[in-house]
Amino acid sequence: MPSRRLVVAPALSCLATAVALIAAPAVAAAEPLTGSVLDGMTLKPIKGAVVTAPGGATATTDKVGSFRFDDLPAGPLALDVVADGYDATVEQLDLVDGGIDGYIIVLFEPGAASEIIEIEDEAPVPPAPGRQDLGRKELTRIPGARGDALTAIRNLPGIGQAPAAGSGPGQLVIRGSAPEDSKITIDGIEVPVLYHFFGFTSVLPSEFIENIEYLPGGFGAEEGRSTGGVVNVTTRTEAVSKAEGFAELSFIDVSGFVQAPLSKAHGVQLTAAMRRSTIDLILPVVIPDSANIAFTTAPQYYDGQLRVDWRAGEHDKLSVLGMGSFDLLSLLNDNINPNEPDFTGAFDNETSFTKVIGQWLHGAHGLDNRLVVSAGTSGFRVEIGADRYLRANRYTLETRDDLGYKVGDRLKLRAGAEARLDSRDLDVRFPQAPAEGQPPPGNFSTLPLVDYMQTVDNSVAGAYVAADLRPTSALTITSGVRLDQFFFLGEHTVSPRLQVSQAFGKRWTAKMAMGAYSRGLEFGESVDPDLEPEKAFQYVLGGSHELRPGVTAEVSGFYTDRRNLVTTDALKAKTDPLHVYVNRGIGRSFGGEALVRAKLDNFFGWLAYSVSRSDRVDGPTSSRRLFDYDQTHNLVAVASYTLGKWQFGGRFQYATGTPVTPVVGSLYLSDVNAFVPVYGAVNSDRLSAAHQLDLRIDRKWKFDTWSLSAYLDVTNVYYHARTLGYSYNYDYTERTAISDLPIVPALGVRGEM
Repeated sequence: MPSRRLVVAPALSCLATAVALIAAPAVAAAEPLTGSVLDGMTLKPIKGAVVTAPGGATATTDKVGSFRFDDLPAGPLALDVVADGYDATVEQLDLVDGGIDGYIIVLFEPGAASEIIEIEDEAPVPPAPGRQDLGRKELTRIPGARGDALTAIRNLPGIGQAPAAGSGPGQLVIRGSAPEDSKITIDGIEVPVLYHFFGFTSVLPSEFIENIEYLPGGFGAEEGRSTGGVVNVTTRTEAVSKAEGFAELSFIDVSGFVQAPLSKAHGVQLTAAMRRSTIDLILPVVIPDSANIAFTTAPQYYDGQLRVDWRAGEHDKLSVLGMGSFDLLSLLNDNINPNEPDFTGAFDNETSFTKVIGQWLHGAHGLDNRLVVSAGTSGFRVEIGADRYLRANRYTLETRDDLGYKVGDRLKLRAGAEARLDSRDLDVRFPQAPAEGQPPPGNFSTLPLVDYMQTVDNSVAGAYVAADLRPTSALTITSGVRLDQFFFLGEHTVSPRLQVSQAFGKRWTAKMAMGAYSRGLEFGESVDPDLEPEKAFQYVLGGSHELRPGVTAEVSGFYTDRRNLVTTDALKAKTDPLHVYVNRGIGRSFGGEALVRAKLDNFFGWLAYSVSRSDRVDGPTSSRRLFDYDQTHNLVAVASYTLGKWQFGGRFQYATGTPVTPVVGSLYLSDVNAFVPVYGAVNSDRLSAAHQLDLRIDRKWKFDTWSLSAYLDVTNVYYHARTLGYSYNYDYTERTAISDLPIVPALGVRGEM
């Protein structure tokens, strides 16, 4: 922690700013160091904390949290600070000649450090209405998430719960927008996926996460290439004084985590984690033979992370993070369907990515800067039968720099730039993928194939400037503009944005945001250089109220106007299958969200509700119809209570089913001896509503040098399986619901040191 900065809980920011200032050096001839150790959430003194100086000298805090060293060498020091019930820390400071009197050290209970902010007496960026900053401790206790923080964010307002057509299990649907409309970053670098197969767990373990910032819309100029929402994940950087970690085994996966100092004197630290699925070992045993599923490789996944941190000085931090993820599913179908002969044989689906992210953080004298560089690869492969395949490999090299300068107490200027070299190798022999709003292909075996092999350059660059102004203590304003360049398309976009926050007294705050947004093209759309970026104009208005200490209520309304939406041209589909897309669509998303959130001594929870509508028009002669990702109602209630060494939690969710295009009949094609479906109006039907109850129980045992915990996390307690879609018989006269797993019990044990 820098000697003139204090990290504190938001609720105590005013008090913390006062106590954070370090008094002038004492006039003693020696180099003494005196100070206090405080609880970071309450600022109460911590008795019995042990502070260890270089060379082994120790001091134990008294009943008012004070400690003292009488003779330490001047210069950089690393103090190890340990107290029962708190995360250990390594405090970096520069002991000046004459010593320091009144140095403040703050400790946090495990996980609480992820819910803090830094107070620097500068104009803050007003949060967009609907924004949520989430800590690891809360998220890992939410039932149904099995301790996975990134899985738990799907309980927030604006995030679709039921699977949308074509979205794939585990992808995020934010305010009715397609998954590719939103952006997910880890330490500022975009990642291709956030979840493993079926959404059981995320690609990054919770223990690697410091904070999750969820922006459903109305975000500032620093975020680009997204017309939906943004999820920013910050990895954990807190220092530890000794090695710590855990090993965990559950019905879902087996995992391990370790964090240890490599050199306390030089502030070098190592963090590593690895995880491997166990569900692929269980599914083949529990699935009955009547299911007609033969796994060559049951759904399996791996992920691993390795990070090295170096606190180069009071004002500089450097880190290198390497991470990778791999998913594989292989099935074998020996049952010949005369209507679909090409579905006979093997089915393979493989997804993977790797990232190396280097980061330098610098802050001093009103200037702060973050420089990030990254290199990565990703792969996607689908193979069906002998000669149907889709293979894509991606290679990226990117950099980003964000600079901020504090002009005065009421103004901060910010600017940033980023660039990404993005090369994609595509090898495709597959039917044309249906565009948004199109029903699934009627007969896979009779559809014409799109056959090509090429390399696509999808490189992008962007830059922004912004000003954060605080005219009064209650009013904050951020205005900015962003420029994005899409090289493959030969297009650029200019996006002005504005955010305003006005406090009324101590408990009421009103917020608004508006701006222009754009995104590039993904999947099959990215092959055509004649398209333009999709665009959106977002308008958000909301407010928050503190009902009582620890209980807040937030509401927001939003309207998104979408332009240049990509759709398919029926004539091009017949004559030029590689260039079937056109920018003819317009659309809109609008609705409201409400969140009541409580965090008390032994309890936390929230009640979140969203109501929205997303619809579009695909062309001048088309009728308005629903987006594939529209969801009218979404209600989530979460509660968790701690009783001694036990924790009890529950979660209930209700969500309107997503739209589908109904099959209203079929036609028999005698030349190929197959039936093809006849569809009704686009997205005129819906899947059944999804609702479920999840329960979780945790118990922890502490020993001298380690602890053991166990949990039971049951998803969908009353056995109500979600409907994911429908399958039909050979002539489409009967349909059967394709359901999610009806109940998922997860029993796990963890040992920590």
